[in-house]
Amino acid sequence: MELRQITNAITKTIIVLVFWTVLLIDLLLSPSISFKEIAFALIKAVIVSGVFWLLFVMLVDTFLKTILLDAKEKKADRIDGGLSYHVTDPSPEEVAWLKAQEREKANGP
Repeated sequence: MELRQITNAITKTIIVLVFWTVLLIDLLLSPSISFKEIAFALIKAVIVSGVFWLLFVMLVDTFLKTILLDAKEKKADRIDGGLSYHVTDPSPEEVAWLKAQEREKANGP
């Protein structure tokens, strides 16, 4: 899996949570719910989500790059597990095992 895909997945999840949290808390704290209140709550939620999106993209991207560099520095392999599994290249043994598994599936029972 690529680093950019992981960053986008984590960021989208956080932004959706921020949007719904801001929207629902704003509506919960409003004295009455009308169309005007809902429209303002939606606008606030979109603005806050946009700001958080910019911040989280930078933070998550930096965080994942740090993990990747640390994993490469320690010469971690995918067997070690964790998030480094998704960003480190497979070892030659793992590639050979995966090819053997594909051949077994192709031959079938």
